[in-house]
Parts: sequence; C-alpha cells; structure tokens
Amino acid sequence: MEYFQLFEETNLPAVKHFAPFKAVIAIEDVSSHARQIEISNWLVETGCRYVMVCGADCRSWEESIRRANLDQVDINEMEPRDFVMITTHRHEKLRSVFWHAKKHALHTHVKFKNILTIHLGQQNRSVEYLAIFDKA
Repeated sequence: MEYFQLFEETNLPAVKHFAPFKAVIAIEDVSSHARQIEISNWLVETGCRYVMVCGADCRSWEESIRRANLDQVDINEMEPRDFVMITTHRHEKLRSVFWHAKKHALHTHVKFKNILTIHLGQQNRSVEYLAIFDKA
C-alpha cells in the first residue's frame, strides 16, 4: 500500500508507474469541487481502475470519478479494461474498506499491481493507515 496525503493546494504526485492500481480515497476534509474534479481526472489518467471512496461526500466523488472516466474514454469505444469500478463506503470503518480493497476489489479485465491510499486530510496518518491496512 502506498500512502499519499493531499491538501487543497498540494501538487498531485507522479503515480503512473503504479498502474494499473486500485485507490482508496479516505476523506477527512472536504475538497472544493474544482479540486475534486482535478483529483478524479488525475486518478483515471494515471491508471486507477478501481476506486473505493470512504468518508463524507461519497456520492459526489463517485459522480466526479465516473465523469472523468467518461470524459477520457468515449463510452462507445471503451474497452472493458478502461472502465473504472467505483464503490462507496460512507459509513464503514477504514479497516473494512482496506479489507475490501485487499480481498474483494476485483476487476474482470485488469490485474492490479498496487493499492494507493489517497488521504484528504490535514494530519499525516501514514503510519496509522499502514497499520490499519496490515491488520485488514
């Protein structure tokens, strides 16, 4: 699991070398609509093919990721491997979402190499999240 903490103004890191990957978006802080669109586009562009959204505003994130996927690949020409799977986990604990990411987040046409955790919050939780991930 790779951990990335993003703020409203943070430059988006280079993650294309992890592709194809799954991403867990752990939402602690609300992002602006523009930032949400930017992050959604970045995830799809860099090879994310399965997203699990955990925390508040899951539905909005699901919609922005779906829009990013459809904006980048014409629905009539989309190959199954280009489709981004999305699940929302508004009321689940992060450990359950990590368990889902490790055990059940499968894509019929993609073999995943990595799981990235995208943490939207002010406090760095890399050590805590890695411990939770290991126990999931």
